[in-house]
Amino acid sequence: MKVNTKVRYGLRAILQIAEGYGGEPVPISAISESQEISGKYLEQVVGTLRKANLINSRKGVKGGYSLVRSPEEVTLWQIISALDSHTTLVECVQQPGICDRSGDCLTRSIWSLLSARMEEFWASFTLADLQKTMRETGEILLPGISDSE
Repeated sequence: MKVNTKVRYGLRAILQIAEGYGGEPVPISAISESQEISGKYLEQVVGTLRKANLINSRKGVKGGYSLVRSPEEVTLWQIISALDSHTTLVECVQQPGICDRSGDCLTRSIWSLLSARMEEFWASFTLADLQKTMRETGEILLPGISDSE
C-alpha cells in the first residue's frame, strides 16, 4: 500500500483538529497555514473526512472543524480508509471478479492475509496514541515500533 497525498494531508489535518478536541472548532485557514497545505486542496480532504463522519463543521466567524468522537475512538484505519479507496495490496483482494485466476491463484491468499494484517495494524492505533507520542517525544512514533524492529 502506498500512502497517497490525501491520506498524508488528511492525517496531519485531523491531528490538528484532534488537538482542539473539546474546545472551539479549528478553522481551515489555521490548518492550511500551519500544515502548509493549499486551502483549496484541504477543503477537499476535510470534506472527505466529514462525509466519513470523522469530523464535523461549524460555519460562521467562530466556525471550523472538530472531531465527531474523542481521539481515543478514532483509529488510523478509519482515517486511511476514508481517504483512500485502494487500501489492499492488490485489487483482486477486494474484487476477485477482476481476475480470471482469482479462484485458483497461488498468491491471492497471501495478499488477502497481508491486507487483513495491515488493516489490523492501523486499526490498533488511535489519534490519541499519536497525540501521546507527539507530546512525549515531539515525534510521531507508534507504541511498540522502534527503528531496531
